[in-house]
Amino acid sequence: MKLLTNISKASVNYLTIVALFLWQGFAWAQETTTSTTTKDVNVDLNVDGGSGTWYAEPWVWVVGVAIFIIIIVGLLKSNSDK
Repeated sequence: MKLLTNISKASVNYLTIVALFLWQGFAWAQETTTSTTTKDVNVDLNVDGGSGTWYAEPWVWVVGVAIFIIIIVGLLKSNSDK
């Protein structure tokens, strides 16, 4: 039985290394920039008339932080009951 667990641990380590190499290869394959290709990108930030987007409003950040604090306090309170 110990031999079987040692073999399975070794195979898990081997498969993990192979998976990491494959993942790196997939990430590397996404690289598309070349020295001969240049792209002209025009970014217009005033598409909606300059009023900004919803996440640029300060009240959205205040409400988001308040909700986040309430969730954190609720999680910490529930753990202290145990």
